[in-house]
Amino acid sequence: MKKLLLLGLVLSLFFSCQNKPQRYFAESAETATLKAGIAAYESGDWDTWRSYFIDTAKIYVNSIKPVGLDERAKDLAGMTSAMSSYGFNHDKEYIEMVIDKEDETWVYYWATHIGTFAATNKELSMPVHLAVQFVDGKIAEEHVYFDATTMNTEFAAVAAMTDNDKTIMESINTFIDEFLNKKDSNSLNNLLAEDYSRYINDEKVASGAEELRTSIDPFFKGFSDFNIELLHTSTIVNNAIFVHWKMTGTHDGTFAETEATGNKVSVNGLSRLQYNDEAKLVMEHIYFDQLSVMTQIGKTLN
Repeated sequence: MKKLLLLGLVLSLFFSCQNKPQRYFAESAETATLKAGIAAYESGDWDTWRSYFIDTAKIYVNSIKPVGLDERAKDLAGMTSAMSSYGFNHDKEYIEMVIDKEDETWVYYWATHIGTFAATNKELSMPVHLAVQFVDGKIAEEHVYFDATTMNTEFAAVAAMTDNDKTIMESINTFIDEFLNKKDSNSLNNLLAEDYSRYINDEKVASGAEELRTSIDPFFKGFSDFNIELLHTSTIVNNAIFVHWKMTGTHDGTFAETEATGNKVSVNGLSRLQYNDEAKLVMEHIYFDQLSVMTQIGKTLN
């Protein structure tokens, strides 16, 4: 008799658990909505971003004091406008939906946010946690948590930059992105001073825009996918700045009298750039291991 009672109790507990409503979800309409809102944020589509919230949504950003939807959209647009690129690392993100004991629907999101400041080229990575309450399929409340210390410091540094410093940083980006990586020689028109000169490992290789185009042309012809990646920049002091960069490319054309080998080439370098008071580039001193490039394309020393 006791065994029958015990069996009945076990079965009762089993069916009770089976009938318990599901409260945890790895995927749901709400998690999909939050992901869509994040995508709208990353593309700067603020109208679409707003569409996922109710009009009276309350948003808490590292605070117990909420802001409204209009204020939050304005803050995000202002922040992201200072970035040359920004977004979350979707390879390492985590999202879940939970119906809590009060039957409220919450979606939790964890990921690393990565952004690069346009004015300084400084990249910041910040872990971010979102706790988002949904009502009738839309966001009614959002809590945003992250360590803003480094980001605020960088915004302060950008605010302290002179207009000339900002123009210099824009000039560097244009020089790399348009002239070097897209091979658009017309982009040089407003970047160089009349007395511009370029040195590579202390050897003068160009004076003026035309000689610069001539000196860089062998790299363009030798490596059709020639690319310069900006790794780091120093603070601008007296219109001078140090730039740490990486050059990559595939040796698919003749370079240094060596026929195409198909070899991949990668080399780091450092440049000291001197600008004038009009933010025009006056002088480049470029340092990199030329022997490494020759070795990587298979050229040997006799």
